[in-house]
Amino acid sequence: MPQKWEHAEVRGQGVARGRELRRVEFGPDDLRRVREIVRAIAGERIPDRADNAVLAVHEIAVNSIVHGGGHGVLLIDETADSLVFTVEDDDGTGSVPEVLALDDESTSGRGLWIAQRLSDRLTIEARPTRTRIGVHLRLAS
Repeated sequence: MPQKWEHAEVRGQGVARGRELRRVEFGPDDLRRVREIVRAIAGERIPDRADNAVLAVHEIAVNSIVHGGGHGVLLIDETADSLVFTVEDDDGTGSVPEVLALDDESTSGRGLWIAQRLSDRLTIEARPTRTRIGVHLRLAS
């Protein structure tokens, strides 16, 4: 029986599937390539927000490497109104990642916060052995 996704910080529908533009498997040595791919696709479709897309997806990809078993998969989809950058990993913890409040003492824990601030919507979904985070950026109208 498929397990239900748990949601945190999700507004509206979960990760929207549209027309798949790219699928990239990555690990620690692939972050530069991930950034280049995001910059190329975002630069074509949302040039004014390409930097936001690159930084937000980079932060999520780093989290995937650090907390998700050392690797992940980036799925880039285009829906009718958005680009959706979804990072999936096998986190193995069974916990739902949280967007933490900032404090002056912390030296880490800001990746989801940064991604949330740079995107129009951040979706976080978790199963006991899998995490999926979507960075949604609206297309220019």
